[in-house]
Amino acid sequence: MTHLGKSIVVFAICTASFSSAKPVANWKFESDENGITIYSREHSDGLVEIRARMFAPTSYNAFLALLEDTENVPNWIDNVSHSRVIRKISESENIVYTQFSAPWPAKDRDMVTYSRYKIDDIGFTLDIQDAPPASLPEQEGYIRITAVKATWTLQKLNTGNTLIEYIAYADPGGALPDWLANKLAKESARNTFEGLRAQLPNYQ
Repeated sequence: MTHLGKSIVVFAICTASFSSAKPVANWKFESDENGITIYSREHSDGLVEIRARMFAPTSYNAFLALLEDTENVPNWIDNVSHSRVIRKISESENIVYTQFSAPWPAKDRDMVTYSRYKIDDIGFTLDIQDAPPASLPEQEGYIRITAVKATWTLQKLNTGNTLIEYIAYADPGGALPDWLANKLAKESARNTFEGLRAQLPNYQ
């Protein structure tokens, strides 16, 4: 089994748990375009949590290989300019530093996350959360993203496709208005899934 190595990011954004049998209580439908469905639900602080999903003919190992290809990360995770592993804790756990080139008028962001994945009879799960501040001091020129919580899940289906789902919440920090942060989060999720679908065939 290959490990996540250098590039479990998110990606926050690119960003709960998954089961196809669970209801989607409190989720608001946002859009369904090109096979990518986006939902959102309100968070207690005025920001929204994002849920994105699509079907793709891929394997768990192909998804892992894509994650491991650090140099390719900016080609599919929206607005990511750089990421690196700060510390490898185990074969399935990493502390990761990620930088984002934020679209105008937002300022560039960065985040430090703890990530862990597992593969079992149910499927593939990658959990991401913000790492302790001591993992890496704040960097000049970047606003630190905090309160990160995200989960990637994959489940193989009998049709030959795999259901890919991403649920994420993050506080972008700074003076970014909630309405703009929420708008960018939805757009980022869709752009990331578009990039994911385009890149996955290269790793089969």
